[in-house]
Amino acid sequence: MTLPAWRRFTLTQRVVWAVTMTVAFLVGLQTVLAYFAMHVQEDDLTDEMLRREVQQLIDLTVKPGLMPVGPLNASSRVTAYLTRGGEGAAALPDSLKSLVPGLYQMAPGGRVWHVAVVDTEDGRLSVVLDATASEARVHRFGLTLLALWGFCVAATAFLARGVAAIAVGPIVEATRSIARWAAQPPASGASSPDEAAILMETFNRFRDRVDETVAREREFAANLDHEIRTPLTAIRTDAELIGLEADLAPAERQRAERIMAAVDEIIATTESTLSSSAGRATAAEAVDLRECVRTACDALADRAAARELRVAIEIGADASAVVDRQALLTVCRNIVRNAIEHAAPALLTIEGDRRSLSFRDDGPGIAAAALPHVFERYHQGHRADDAAASAALPRRGLGLAIARRMCDLQGWKLAVRSPPDGAANGTVFTLELAPPSAV
Repeated sequence: MTLPAWRRFTLTQRVVWAVTMTVAFLVGLQTVLAYFAMHVQEDDLTDEMLRREVQQLIDLTVKPGLMPVGPLNASSRVTAYLTRGGEGAAALPDSLKSLVPGLYQMAPGGRVWHVAVVDTEDGRLSVVLDATASEARVHRFGLTLLALWGFCVAATAFLARGVAAIAVGPIVEATRSIARWAAQPPASGASSPDEAAILMETFNRFRDRVDETVAREREFAANLDHEIRTPLTAIRTDAELIGLEADLAPAERQRAERIMAAVDEIIATTESTLSSSAGRATAAEAVDLRECVRTACDALADRAAARELRVAIEIGADASAVVDRQALLTVCRNIVRNAIEHAAPALLTIEGDRRSLSFRDDGPGIAAAALPHVFERYHQGHRADDAAASAALPRRGLGLAIARRMCDLQGWKLAVRSPPDGAANGTVFTLELAPPSAV
């Protein structure tokens, strides 16, 4: 594709040209106006001198018999001619013979004349003022202005390069750095000098790579979902058959039921993850909030007990909301898992109603510097009083980021405070399932 002419220059060159052309136009306009103003002023002064000369000659010609017909030498620059009828007309220059009374400007033989023709009592008076020298001075003034204009343009072009380096230098350097970071060279093999074109082409390459990565991740997730369903189904079937045996001890039957619940949870989580990665929410249903939170806590009960995290669920038995149950389970599990890893040993109190849930712990809390980043992926912040112990834990920094992503997808709001109002330590995660104005 053929680039427009202006796109074949670098950003620095375009800035230099733009500044130089702007100054050239403005200074050139002032130069032309100054030249014409000087020219008009010179003409006005010459005409004024001519009128004075004419008036002096008229004062003499009003006395009949004192002025002979023919040429009258008034001064070195002014020549006058007096005619009476046909007398003295032979002395008139040919260019003046046909003139009627009035003011004229002419250029016979390369000279510049200002001419006045006046009828007096003693005859017709023709006065010629030679303004050649004055016009030459005006032309020299114009040439001086032209030279100054050229100097200003050259100086502007020189200074514009420095201004452009300061103004767009960081942009040019950033463009080059981004182009170097690109994973592959341009498809055309040719690089445009235009920084905007380079940025656009590099952006397109990054976008293509991102699209390819997202497509591969979605394909991987779909393949994983397909491949794990068969073994998970077999595991659940075997666990269900084991649970149906009559001679199982209560603890063994409980383990079998826990295996079946875990398998169901894995399948539901996989489906929810696929929906989240595709950017779509699954259908909502009426959910018992107390039962849903209890299910999330039960799935992590062994880990909570090992870390000495006690959980108190203070949600009314009749509290329910129309939400995506699997999404709510995902959010609750990640918040409880975060408390297990970072707040324990502590007490985690979960309370709320159909509009919101709060997860309050009395652990060490989150450092103020880390608080704004707790929902970022792979953030490595730690609790205020337990940085050394937390650093030893296997962390990936994804749990709260997944919870926030799920909330955004569902239209919920997840916030954190540490320490809570009126407390010296601890952390509160607040999950709003409905806006405050909702009934």
